[in-house]
Amino acid sequence: MANATVCMSEELYQILETLEKPEVRHSLQRLLEKLPNVEQTIESAENVVDFGKSVLTDDKTVDRYEQFVATYNVGSETITAIVQLMEKLPKLVQIIHQLENIIDFVTVVLQDKQTTDYTMNNLKSYADPYVEKGKTGLDFLKMVQQRAEEKPQHINVFSIVKWMKDPSVQKSLNYVQSALDILKEKN
Repeated sequence: MANATVCMSEELYQILETLEKPEVRHSLQRLLEKLPNVEQTIESAENVVDFGKSVLTDDKTVDRYEQFVATYNVGSETITAIVQLMEKLPKLVQIIHQLENIIDFVTVVLQDKQTTDYTMNNLKSYADPYVEKGKTGLDFLKMVQQRAEEKPQHINVFSIVKWMKDPSVQKSLNYVQSALDILKEKN
């Protein structure tokens, strides 16, 4: 028993020695000052836990929750999809930020009359030659159609032989023959 008393007095001595340190005394003082707040926090947590227990034991509430969950298709596939979506959210947010920057840029550009005029003039300068070629081609087709309807001609073998001498017909037939040769080689 004397041995136990010596051990206890050594432990008590060590505790008193620790309590004599200024930082320990300061910490204990702050802890004692905050004890009422700690007690309120613990009581609040106990109230939340009690409320949770009450809700989980209330059959009416549990039935309503089960009906609510049953109306949605919340299975393992849905939960897996939600987790995968959550994993991809940082990348999606990054893409959305980039899209917002692009939209802001386009909005500013479209609101700037000088920039839109410059862009439209450049596009027009690139497109005009193609539009002109298209118009020329359409005019040519209209002229061919009009002449064919106004002056119908009787075509015979002699007319075709006469056409064969025309250099433009020869050139066109040369293109047709080359295309046929290339198709034959590919097959």
